[in-house]
Amino acid sequence: MKLLHLFLAVIFTCTSGLLAEDKLLEGEFLGKITLGQKADQLIALLGKPEGKDKDTLWEATGEWVQEWRFDAQGLRLNMASEDKGGAKKVSSITATRPSKLTTARGIQIGSSEAEVRKAYQNVEDKEQSIAGETFVAGSIYGGVIFTFKEGRVVSIFIGAAAE
Repeated sequence: MKLLHLFLAVIFTCTSGLLAEDKLLEGEFLGKITLGQKADQLIALLGKPEGKDKDTLWEATGEWVQEWRFDAQGLRLNMASEDKGGAKKVSSITATRPSKLTTARGIQIGSSEAEVRKAYQNVEDKEQSIAGETFVAGSIYGGVIFTFKEGRVVSIFIGAAAE
C-alpha cells in the first residue's frame, strides 16, 4: 500500500508541474490566432489559405493533420481533426517573414534575443534553449519556440514540437 501511495504522489507531482507550466503559457497567441481556434474563425481573420497539404494521420496524436499555408503573411498552420476530412482546429502556428504578428508578450519576427529573454524569462526551458539559436518558453511538448539568426527572431513556433 505504501508503494501505491508513493507512486500516486510521484504521478501527482509530475503532472502538477506540467499543469503549472501550461498555466504560465495559457492565453498565448500570435496576433489573433490561438491554438484550438476553429477553421472558420481562422479564415475570417486571414482569408483562405494559399495552399493546403493532404490530410495525414499523425500516429502520435491520433489526429488527422493538414498544413495550411499563408505565405504572403509568413504563416504556416497545422490544422487537426479527429476524423479524416473533419472539422479542423489550429494545432500549431509557425511564423516567419513577412509576418508582423506579435505574441501575447509582445515578441515578433525581428525582435532581439534580449527582448525574448526579458519577456519569457519566467517560463524558459533552460535544458532545451540554446543561446544564440533557440529559446523555448514552456516546453517542446507545448510552448513557444523562438529561432534566432544574428541575434534576431527569424521564426516563432507555438504548439507541441514533440509528442
